[in-house]
Amino acid sequence: LTLTTMKSVVPFAMKMRIRIRPTILLFGDSITEFAFGLEGENEIGWASLLASTYSRRADILSRGFSGYNTKHALGVLPSILGSTRGTNGNGNTNANANVCPPLLFCTVFFGANDASMPSARQFLDIDEYTDNIRQIVTEIRSNATTYGSPSEGEEDAEEEGRESPVSKKPKLTSASDKLPIVLLTPPPVSSSAWDHYCTVIAPRPLSPRSNENAKLYGARVLQLAKELDCAVVDTFNILGGNHEEGEKFYGKYLTDGLHLNEEGNRLVYRGIMDALKSKSDYAHLLPSTEDGGTVPLEEKLWSELC
Repeated sequence: LTLTTMKSVVPFAMKMRIRIRPTILLFGDSITEFAFGLEGENEIGWASLLASTYSRRADILSRGFSGYNTKHALGVLPSILGSTRGTNGNGNTNANANVCPPLLFCTVFFGANDASMPSARQFLDIDEYTDNIRQIVTEIRSNATTYGSPSEGEEDAEEEGRESPVSKKPKLTSASDKLPIVLLTPPPVSSSAWDHYCTVIAPRPLSPRSNENAKLYGARVLQLAKELDCAVVDTFNILGGNHEEGEKFYGKYLTDGLHLNEEGNRLVYRGIMDALKSKSDYAHLLPSTEDGGTVPLEEKLWSELC
């Protein structure tokens, strides 16, 4: 399976008139890449829990890139979003361009690498990190199609009397007519455990981390959530980054001092669901079984058919 073949899958599905459910885009680094769990280790991740919650309601599209900081993220973002108007990431017309399906909401989870110490290759200055997160949110909202806002292809299909390949119900849009985005702060870091992992468990060049840095970068995310009208998950806080026992406490949620174990993943999942519930104009994004939620099951129940 080549990259070219992979990029043609969605346009092919559109031509085949496969109905696309509302899509939840997960954009982040390794904590997103590993969020479906790892066989034999943490077999349950926060993305797999989301997929279970939205089963038969919405599709989870994971775009996690291990080791990436926000500068790297901006470089790859155009290839993820593509264009609903038949252009590639560079804006050139291309009939086979990658097409991002209409989004229900999006998570943006970067900072674990940006907040490394200045000697690390992935380090980014906190101001550059802040600007990059702001630009990521802006780019996603400018180029992605919100579920319920028909793309040009749907409008053309209506004009020609053809069935649109995208399911049009329910019509789900945020009250502000902006794509709903959930920002997540970097999690706490156990620097001693991470150094041990890099030198003993899986030897590699040192990439020193600091819990203090993770907290500072997370504070910027909290500010940006207010500025950009996003929901936010304070991952650092819910995993106990501020706990008086320090690494002894929050280390129980980490596998290697940096990445989440199953319990940590469960807390992040609950944080995302709580963030949607607590932001009044995002509550409708929840499954219809939740208070205020409007995302229904697809098609009738079997008991309604016989």
